[in-house]
Amino acid sequence: NVCDWSNWEPSFRRLVRQLQYDSTTQADPSEEPTPSVSPYQAITFPFTPAETLEVLRTYGCDIQGKARKIASLLSITPPPPIDGVRNRFRIAYMSSDFGEHTTGVNVVSIFKQHNQDRMHVFAYATSPSDGSKTRRRTEAEAETFRDFHELSSLQMAFAINADGIHVLVDLNGHTLGARSHVVALRPAPITVFDQGFAGSSGGVATHFNADKVSLPPEYSIHYTEQILYMPHFSNPLNDHREAFSYLAEPLSAADFPPSAIGLPEGKFVFGCFNTAYKYSPAVLDAWAEILRANENSTLWLLRWPEVEENLQAEARARGLNKESVVFTEVLPKETHLRWKAVLTDLFLDTFAFNGHGTISQMLWAGVPSVTLPAQRIGQRIASSLLLSSPAAHFVARNEHDYVALAIALSRGRGSAKLKAVQAQLRSDRLDMALFDITRYVANYERLLRMVWEAAATTDWGSRQGQGVPAGEWDACTDQGTSRSGRRGKG
Repeated sequence: NVCDWSNWEPSFRRLVRQLQYDSTTQADPSEEPTPSVSPYQAITFPFTPAETLEVLRTYGCDIQGKARKIASLLSITPPPPIDGVRNRFRIAYMSSDFGEHTTGVNVVSIFKQHNQDRMHVFAYATSPSDGSKTRRRTEAEAETFRDFHELSSLQMAFAINADGIHVLVDLNGHTLGARSHVVALRPAPITVFDQGFAGSSGGVATHFNADKVSLPPEYSIHYTEQILYMPHFSNPLNDHREAFSYLAEPLSAADFPPSAIGLPEGKFVFGCFNTAYKYSPAVLDAWAEILRANENSTLWLLRWPEVEENLQAEARARGLNKESVVFTEVLPKETHLRWKAVLTDLFLDTFAFNGHGTISQMLWAGVPSVTLPAQRIGQRIASSLLLSSPAAHFVARNEHDYVALAIALSRGRGSAKLKAVQAQLRSDRLDMALFDITRYVANYERLLRMVWEAAATTDWGSRQGQGVPAGEWDACTDQGTSRSGRRGKG
């Protein structure tokens, strides 16, 4: 996405019509499913939740169909019963991103946090090592690490089942490098879509990890899985206390002059460091209105290939001058958060797809964000982050509210309120549940164990290739509810 929106509206209308055509041909058994929209487009383009699910179901059905063709070659046996002595609860995390990737960085801290007296934690890598510190740490801290990148889907499924896994957590989802056919073969009774993809598996996995802000129960109809509800933010965040410990020391503004990276001096700085594919005409309309209302402000964006020229043209069309929107190079990993912590006053989130890891880092750095939730999980994760922080009241109700809130916080009494929230973020970050990786893992273990105990008492807990009743599980209540009304208790 290079933000060329010159023909966006008619192009998107044609894409929606094509999607409607796809849905009719899928009902014809003589037609091969050939979706016009990729899974990642489905969750980032402004489709309705129902349209998004339609795309993901198509992909899910295709994956399951291919898995069924080879499933007869695989003999699945149930995992051993958990006795708390010889046989512990076995969780396996599978990913192609155990390395210097957002997912790999986010999950690397969880392995040593698991209770090894009760849990046996596996990590299955489906890509070769990138030689990074993150990969080496994953290999060292997972109790059992296996490199599966040269195995076929059938071989992987056999090896996972031989390990006696109770719960297989797919950290890829429908992303590059995914091994979804392995999940579809059901080598473990419980399979969870988690972390890497903000959308349904389309029937491939049995469960989906979420929280009640990012995925309210009323929106679960757009998911094929049983929903697992974490009590706080649902995705593990990199151990910020360890990764960004340098922010515990006060930073001197004199060491970070704006001009050193191309920002103007003496301006209120709005920032958005989300990847360019998350930008949209609607969010640029809102940003332009904010900047026009405060002439002593600037918007700091990162320079992505081919994006800057297109966005500057869009900004000019909205009455902004070149100094209103400033692009800088992507800063070095070791120092970027220091610069952002000192120079950014307020983060402006994107509409079509929120900032996720980016916003969590900004909150840790003491920089709040204004966000606007919509209906899909990728459009609500920022709200979940903010509502778990002192910046909870920066979640807007609509686009007008988003604009008004950002303007108010950038001047007058609003700027004093903003400074108070910034200070509270910095003082409270060590005590926030959002950044407590130990609490996160304990809650996750509890939730998975609860689901497994319910599975072990039903026939679907050990049947090869079978799904589970759609419904919800809540770590706060120790209870699950199927959509047919059945309740279970772990």
